[in-house]
Amino acid sequence: MWQAEERCFVFVVCGSKEHIQTLHFSLNALKQFSIYPIVVVTDTCRNEIPIIHDSIIDMKTPSSFDHHQASIWLKTSLHHILPAGKLYCYLDSDVIALSYDCNKIFDQFVPPIIFAPDHTTVSYFSPYAVNCDCSDRYQKDKKELEQCAATILPHANFPPNMDDTQTRELVRFLNTVSKNYLTLIGFFFKIIYAFFAGKVKVSNNLYFNFRKKQWQSNDEHYTCPVLPLYRKKLKRAFGYRLSLKQKTWIKPNGEPISKNRCTHLHESIKNNMGYTLKKDWQQWNGGVFLFNDQSHDFMETWHHYTMQAFKDSYWKTRDQGTLIITVLHFKLQHHPTLSDTFNFIADYFKPEIYADEKNVIFYKGNTIVKPAFIHIYHHWNDTKWDVWNTAIKVLSMNTNHT
Repeated sequence: MWQAEERCFVFVVCGSKEHIQTLHFSLNALKQFSIYPIVVVTDTCRNEIPIIHDSIIDMKTPSSFDHHQASIWLKTSLHHILPAGKLYCYLDSDVIALSYDCNKIFDQFVPPIIFAPDHTTVSYFSPYAVNCDCSDRYQKDKKELEQCAATILPHANFPPNMDDTQTRELVRFLNTVSKNYLTLIGFFFKIIYAFFAGKVKVSNNLYFNFRKKQWQSNDEHYTCPVLPLYRKKLKRAFGYRLSLKQKTWIKPNGEPISKNRCTHLHESIKNNMGYTLKKDWQQWNGGVFLFNDQSHDFMETWHHYTMQAFKDSYWKTRDQGTLIITVLHFKLQHHPTLSDTFNFIADYFKPEIYADEKNVIFYKGNTIVKPAFIHIYHHWNDTKWDVWNTAIKVLSMNTNHT
């Protein structure tokens, strides 16, 4: 049984003022709840501002690395930097503790190492792991379609604004419906009914108005055009057509709109390392993980592959792609992972991840999540985002009771 003094949280940060300020925020949050020591590993020579903490390990990093590479070098070298004989919980600087349950994460350890699943699968991660042009082509195709459509349906909310609360509610509803077969069937029947009735209520605050070819709320002031209903005009004017079989728009040249996913990472891993990766394997997220002395071989291999990737211009500077290779190397694809409780990844562009600020509740689709740690990896300090505001409210409530 692990003793309290044998457990420790660890952050790794070096470089810009922005990252150190993020660290300070997360450090202060964790200090509210943690019953275990917290250590920060850094290269102080690189830091724009001092790190304010009472337990810092200063480690010189290779001078040839930029700050991002140096941080990854430190992270994948922790098994050499930290004292042996302890169970460590690594946290990215943008991982915020929200309750005393954060201490329970140490009880989740399963040798040789344990991570949480990522918020996406490998094919979606691929364009962000290697320097292919898939993401750029997707953005280009998407923009061109939207520009053409905007000339046909000039509308204040087209293209849809993801910063708009009601747009986010609409996307959340559509994403939730698409993931449940029975709900999807019911939704289609309502859409068919709207063809005859002209308008139908599809959720508590959402109507599908077939006559006006738009979504609208109860007050009828919010509208968002339904692009597929303009498919004939788009085809006549610009040559775009909607393929129900392929579930996508077809460009005037006959090719489907590019997708923001690919298998270039899979191909690179196969060609360079010899490992075969399942197309949509649920990869691990490198933002939170537990390790100890039993993790040495895994960490050493991860570090080795990461240093190799630094020398390959085709690979972007990240540690997650090389983490995938390491998992394949040790055949750990079916190894247990941490639950959302211990790494609730808040993706701003997935509105199905949201929060009820008034009642202080976090949701992932229709599921209530009570996060011990929330991972806000972008839109940090975005006060227009319900998730950020609710996280701040949780911390404020705890401060008021201590």
